[in-house]
Parts: sequence; structure tokens; C-alpha cells
Amino acid sequence: MARDKSGGLKAASLILRIATVALSVVSTVTMASATQPADAGSPAALSKVSYSDYNSFRYSVAANVISAALQAVAVYLTTVHGGRKQEAKAAKSLAELVDTAVQVLLYSSSALSFAVVDFGSCGGRCPGVCETAEAFCWRVRASGAISIAAAFALSASLYIKDVPISVSLDGDEHKSGPGCGRGCHCHH
Repeated sequence: MARDKSGGLKAASLILRIATVALSVVSTVTMASATQPADAGSPAALSKVSYSDYNSFRYSVAANVISAALQAVAVYLTTVHGGRKQEAKAAKSLAELVDTAVQVLLYSSSALSFAVVDFGSCGGRCPGVCETAEAFCWRVRASGAISIAAAFALSASLYIKDVPISVSLDGDEHKSGPGCGRGCHCHH
């Protein structure tokens, strides 16, 4: 008995989309919790370092919040189809636009997070923020890694959804359709 392979792929795509939402939220929380008292050797003006001290990291938090919200909308658009064909087509087009925006936000957020080592270093001429607040930098980098994971989850979701994968679910990988009978679908 042949199984419906597209149903499993749709479910996998949906799970990856939901993972994108969850990872975006986790990245937001990780970045928002990036706060550390400065080391004893730090200047008095730097009694505490926080993500909110840097516009780039505030952008990262905002980008992850927006990407989680947009991807939740995309999950809705791809799972709830309108009664009419036109509505379903419009929802699919809007979901594709949202997916592109989410990828841009997640990749830019992660890039800014990974650049934390350069913050305050004046091009390497003086110690940066990571010299005095290692735990802070670790959390910022972790947030960036989680953002990249969210972007990869979304990319995988889109790949699974859009690219036909010829994986056999019921052991009939040697059966061929019309053609030569050798597994290809050519007409010799």
C-alpha cells in the first residue's frame, strides 16, 4: 500500500516553521538577558554592560521578536486556507513574502551578534567589551547562534515544501514509473 509522501513532508515543513518561531523567541530571551556587572578592573563608568547599551543588540532583539511574529503569521497562512482558490493563492504569496523578510531579519540579527568581539575595540587597538564581560559576550554569541538555527530551520522548511524529494516511505524504491524500467523515467 502506497502512503501519501506529501503529507509527511507538509508536516515536517510545518514543524520546522514552528521551530523557527520558537528559536526566534529563545534568541530574543537569550539576548535580552545578556547583562553582566563589569569586572573590577573596568572603568567606573562601565559598572554594568547590557545588550541595551548597544543599538545593534537592541535591533537584534527587535528583529527576533518581529521574525517570530511574522513566522507565526506565515504558519497561519500556510495551514489555514480560505474557501476560495484565490484566497489560498493570495495567502501563499503573502507567506512567501513573510518568509523572505524573516530570513533577512534572522541573518542580520545573527551577524550583529557574532560581531560582539569588535564592540569597543577600536579596530583592535584597545580591549573591547569581551575583554571585561566574557559572560555577556557568550550570551550575545549564543543568541546569534540561535538566530542562525532559526534561519536554517526556516530554510529547511522551505526546501522541504518546494523541492520534490524522492524518498521512499514504504520500501518500493526500485519500482519505476513509465520509462525503461531501470529506475529512470526516460523513454529510450
